[in-house]
Amino acid sequence: MARLTLPTRETLAPEIQARWDRASERGPLLNIMRLLMVNPEIRLDALSVWRASGLTPRVRELVILRAAFARQSRYEWHQHVRIARDAGLSDAEIDGVTDWATSSLFSADERALLAYVDELAANQRPSDAAFAAIREGRTDAEVVGITMLITLYFQLAQMMAAFDLETEVPFVGWQVG
Repeated sequence: MARLTLPTRETLAPEIQARWDRASERGPLLNIMRLLMVNPEIRLDALSVWRASGLTPRVRELVILRAAFARQSRYEWHQHVRIARDAGLSDAEIDGVTDWATSSLFSADERALLAYVDELAANQRPSDAAFAAIREGRTDAEVVGITMLITLYFQLAQMMAAFDLETEVPFVGWQVG
């Protein structure tokens, strides 16, 4: 059970109810959005970070799933399994994210990105080799976007853990295939 009471539409101020309504146009409101509505001054704009990374949806989801796994964020993993499937990842690829270093499912660039996630999870400053590998063929803006993407999902994982945020339906599991 979450450590805070998540708001319902009826418990919110009218101006925040309008925000709820806009967010609900895409489907049922996720618990992470409800959590952020506890403090309406906080706005999450993950879509702009997704775009700023310059990654394809498929590769972006590999990176996010690895960040979720590195932080053992059940909520984040659960939500992004669905998004990853929608982005074209197979269940075998999703499962492969958990042990990517021994998997043959990923390209050299994808492996470099997954290694970069692991380096950022272990150290504030990734190694020069890991940094050079993700910089290859990318603009400085894309490198900043990728780093922001990874660290955003680390931050969200920390928040979800701090508040014991639960998935809306039973957890899909660390192995989905």
